[in-house]
Amino acid sequence: MQMISLAASPAAFFLPSRSTHVTAGKLALISMIFTTFFLFTAGYHFPGGAKHYPDWAEAIINGTTLYPDAAQREIGFPLLYILGLFPFTHSFIGITLIFAAFAVLIPVVVYFSLVWASPAIAFSMGLVCIVSLSPFTYLKFFYPDQAYMFFNLLAAALLIGFLWSGRVRLLYLFTLAALAASFTRTAGNLMYPVLLTIAYLTVRGNFRHYLGCVLIFALATAAYQWHRYEVFDVRHQPSTPSGKGMQVFYGAYLNLGDFGVRLSPDFGPNTKIMLEKLRQELQPSTRESALIKRALYDDPAEFMEKYVYAYTPEELFEIICTKPNEEYWNILYAIDPNDRFYLDAAMEIARSKPWYVVQYSARNLWHSVFDPGYGFARYNAAGYQKYGIDFTPATQGWGARSEDSVAQYGARAAREMEYFQLKDQPYAIQQIFHAVERRYVKYFPKYLWIMSALIVAAWVGALAGMLCWLVPRSMDCRALLMTGVDKLVAPVIAASALLLYEDLATAMFSQPNHRYFHMTEPLRLVIAGFGVVFLMSVLSTVSPKRTAARQAGQAQPQRESVISAIQKYDLLDRYFGRRPRQWIFGLIVVNAILFAWWASSLIAHTS
Repeated sequence: MQMISLAASPAAFFLPSRSTHVTAGKLALISMIFTTFFLFTAGYHFPGGAKHYPDWAEAIINGTTLYPDAAQREIGFPLLYILGLFPFTHSFIGITLIFAAFAVLIPVVVYFSLVWASPAIAFSMGLVCIVSLSPFTYLKFFYPDQAYMFFNLLAAALLIGFLWSGRVRLLYLFTLAALAASFTRTAGNLMYPVLLTIAYLTVRGNFRHYLGCVLIFALATAAYQWHRYEVFDVRHQPSTPSGKGMQVFYGAYLNLGDFGVRLSPDFGPNTKIMLEKLRQELQPSTRESALIKRALYDDPAEFMEKYVYAYTPEELFEIICTKPNEEYWNILYAIDPNDRFYLDAAMEIARSKPWYVVQYSARNLWHSVFDPGYGFARYNAAGYQKYGIDFTPATQGWGARSEDSVAQYGARAAREMEYFQLKDQPYAIQQIFHAVERRYVKYFPKYLWIMSALIVAAWVGALAGMLCWLVPRSMDCRALLMTGVDKLVAPVIAASALLLYEDLATAMFSQPNHRYFHMTEPLRLVIAGFGVVFLMSVLSTVSPKRTAARQAGQAQPQRESVISAIQKYDLLDRYFGRRPRQWIFGLIVVNAILFAWWASSLIAHTS
């Protein structure tokens, strides 16, 4: 008996247990292994603009004000820097471990999002989440991507739990998670009223709980706005520091060339002023222009010679108006320090060319949802095109000019950022890492296609459920309702609304590259999981009863004999199934040991 039990336990790692907490813990353990692997092998990245976040954290600790340029960011990531003790140690170890904890938990949250519908499918999608590497891709990338991915997914999971169970505490927890997401990335709070409305229409219940959640969200948002007023010293600024104009104008300008639209003074007074200042400030030559020096102070010399200095001021003016790229956008954005000016200019473009906005938004939305990897690369004039798949852990940011700002935080921060741990790993580990990279690049398109198909299946199921809600007495709907599709409608709508909102924001104000795709990848897996649930339910009802009985009589006993035997002799479930506190404590200890192992190694190599 003991030998059978010992043999079954390793196999049970890849099967759901009878206890929910044990199953979630298995996913956490597997995720810990992957997280630790990437902690020891992935390279650090501190991209342009990343300094805004630690600077904000230090401003909070020291009680100082911030420069207006940081107003395009949000407070969530700086608070994580404080939690990771960066203002006191000037070490990236703390914030990296927080990101690593999120990586461990993301597959678990995917599981809890789906467990209400099917524990087996929930566990499978948790494994898919790990194998997809989405929790680990931006583990050492110091933008809010990892935190936003986690908080957004957590908010979706808690909302789905409330929609399924009606437990009021999940509604309050959803509100807190939505606040965390909104404080982590710009415009992250716009979906909260929509999602809360979906919750009310689906569950109903006592209205005071919904009102309480709205008050919590509103008060927290108001307190945050007061903090921004103070930390950016708004009372002494000529205009309110913000990043909204910059982001909206970015999308409105950058896509002009792909649709034959010229940036024109006819759009409106703000655009006219912008172009007049551009023409003036390009003088006396592109090489001597103060505007060019201010806007492109750190661009590579090769780009500057080929795409800037090679033109006269009038030639460059015309190219900026007709053939946009990121560097030319930087030139335009350096003309005026007032962010509101660019918001008004973007609105003028939208009012003058509304069909253009629809065109580029629709194109980018399609790529964001189904075919990511498109965008405008830096330091070239190639325009919008598809680029190869990025495997961020395989690269090291140190050496790029944007990384130079790390030096302001001291020698320890610079040494940690410069150190690429993969190069010090045994040859076998390096080979495994490169094998993972090759397979990731090779199979990502196929994985994307499968997940997209399952997402569409979930949408079809939700649409069918809504139609059956309108005509519930039809024979087809009565058969369909037997699959339980009515229970999937609200969770799929809520998760899909959140996904499409994120992708639409990317489509309109950014570019559908792989980085923005990865921020929503676990959420996509949740929707795909509901698609699997819907397909399995339909398959179980469309077959004739006789065929189903024959299949059950032939296949089920053999299948159940194997799975049941493994579950029956699963040591983890047999012991920890009735001891959840011990199980959670054991997971925390194992996780702490693995993280301490990595932290001590990094300290030893960067002292």
